[in-house]
Amino acid sequence: MTSDESKPPLSHLEIGRTPTSTSVQRIDPYSARLFIAILEEGSIARAARIQHIVQSAVSRRLGDLEALFGVPLVQRHARGVTPTPAGEALAHHARLLLRTLERMELEMTEYRFGVRGHVRLRCSSSALSTGLPGALQLFTAKHHGVKLDLEEQDTPEVFQQVAAGHADIGVAPDIVAHEGVHVFPYHRYDLCAIVPQDHPLARVESVLYDEILAYDLVELTRKSALSSLLDAAAASTGASKRTRIRTLGFEGVCRMVGAGIGVGVAPSFLASTHGPLYGLRFVPLQDRWAHPLVCVIVREPAQLPPAARLLMTELCRSWPGSNGTTTSNG
Repeated sequence: MTSDESKPPLSHLEIGRTPTSTSVQRIDPYSARLFIAILEEGSIARAARIQHIVQSAVSRRLGDLEALFGVPLVQRHARGVTPTPAGEALAHHARLLLRTLERMELEMTEYRFGVRGHVRLRCSSSALSTGLPGALQLFTAKHHGVKLDLEEQDTPEVFQQVAAGHADIGVAPDIVAHEGVHVFPYHRYDLCAIVPQDHPLARVESVLYDEILAYDLVELTRKSALSSLLDAAAASTGASKRTRIRTLGFEGVCRMVGAGIGVGVAPSFLASTHGPLYGLRFVPLQDRWAHPLVCVIVREPAQLPPAARLLMTELCRSWPGSNGTTTSNG
């Protein structure tokens, strides 16, 4: 018998034992799913009903997990259970584990039916208007079989989706805080004051943002990153804003401004289409912050699936001076 064979088998029920790679491998997806159910339901009994197993089996699984890591994972009280700090940490990793497994199963199924990669992409409306659809069309034509799952979202949500691991890649203006992600330059655009063609500001070549604060404003919803940027810009001048109406998108802003309800701010690339359509003049803003940078957003470039890494490289290559490599400024 060798020295390794003479050692007693590792028990994952030993309290106080520092988890090793061997013991961590004993955490199966079912236990992870049960633990998440316990926390989401706030009760072992309710988790058992949801998962269609007896309560004692759920309690045993929870006890095994606590024994495995040597720390309590929940606090038990009369109304149910709440997670300890260790339990919250485990829940975070358990969710990541389950999402990874689901992603693996989905991609393997897609490979079986001829799909050679799956990229979850989230982008803002401004990103969609800066040539992104054309870039995606070229990418899919070049990489047959790669499936793109594209959703349009507000800029803060794009960053949140990538940071939480719900999306592989985001494309949105770099005008919000971006902890936990890497950002790479993709495209820059200009913001303009938009006014009716007979408005006094329609006769000037450019304007400062504080000059339009004398008028009623039409803006995007409060959760929009642009609204937050404009709020900060107004606050820096000490002037108050008179926001008369808020809309879900730039289409609504342009329509309301064209109807004479107020003035607004929108990207310059809408001028050729929305200017004639709604009778608007797009007046460039002089402010330094009025030239947002649209970025490609990823959580960890080295951990991207192959198809997502290809798309990230293709998008970043479009930035002037890029040689196809990426460097994070986040």
